Amino acid sequence: MKILAVETSCDDTAVALLDGTDLLAEEIRHQDVHSAHGGVVPELASRNHLETLPSVIGDVFAKAGVPNFPGTIDVYAATAGPGLVGSLLVGLSWAKAAAWSSGKPFLGINHLAAHLFLHYGKPVKFPAAALLASGGHTCLLRMDSWERITMLGCTRDDAAGESFDKTAKLLGLGYPGGAALDALAERGDPSAVHLPSPLHDPSLPEFSFSGLKTAARIALEKGADPADLAASFRLRVVDSLVSKFLHQCREIGAASMVAAGGVTANSLLRNRLSRASALLGIPLFLPDVEHSTDNALMVGRAAAAVLDSDPSARSSLQCNAFSRWTGSGLSPLCCH
Repeated sequence: MKILAVETSCDDTAVALLDGTDLLAEEIRHQDVHSAHGGVVPELASRNHLETLPSVIGDVFAKAGVPNFPGTIDVYAATAGPGLVGSLLVGLSWAKAAAWSSGKPFLGINHLAAHLFLHYGKPVKFPAAALLASGGHTCLLRMDSWERITMLGCTRDDAAGESFDKTAKLLGLGYPGGAALDALAERGDPSAVHLPSPLHDPSLPEFSFSGLKTAARIALEKGADPADLAASFRLRVVDSLVSKFLHQCREIGAASMVAAGGVTANSLLRNRLSRASALLGIPLFLPDVEHSTDNALMVGRAAAAVLDSDPSARSSLQCNAFSRWTGSGLSPLCCH
């Protein structure tokens, strides 16, 4: 089954062509225009998606060596939310129009679930504990199966990725700055700058990074060395993520550890999770760095999971974009 998946939830234009869960070709175009503004400008992002998406789709078909015409695709899928509504509408509208014009099914996919479903098709054993850490979301989840995913807790304010990017901007590292802060932290001493550990109780499945970000700004104003500050900030964020994640692994009696989202590209987090997996004897499912951030492969695999569970599943063409998601149970299909 050929699935064409589109992801335009923020500032990356991503398209993937899959055969079931197998990737045939993909393309991700990053928008450089936002670096001059120190953050994503929603209007610029949506306009850039409009200009870029047709050529990205054409490149994916060319890479796959597949003819670009309606009969080639069996299912169209696109992220419906959460995300920037203007950006989401570009990919969502294109996928719905393509499905309607070709008479093929359309699936509206939940962005949060899609990050986890990047691992769909891998030998994940249940129950599993999951950590989703990205620029917009930081959550802990319990996975009893691919069809039953329960939210345990999320951040009370900033997401981990957002806190990395904003602290990197504070340090003059530009936007997006998560990777640059990670590199700078490698040269610093994490014990040289004292920063607080907000909501430090591992048994509390919630996070808070706003106060930590403020403490980093105050430390910099008092003359803290940027590399030491980056190292301390990174350590505090990673400590919070790992300690709470591992507590839930033990509480659940997890047979697998699942991690997803852009923050999983962080070198310290990857190292700490890998070591914890080895010590606990629990397999860890961690994205490769390229697929840790937003991509269309995860949208396509979420769509494949939906169809494996119910081959007749469809989303209405009235499916609309949404900016926020709340709920206790997470499902990949967000529009019926």
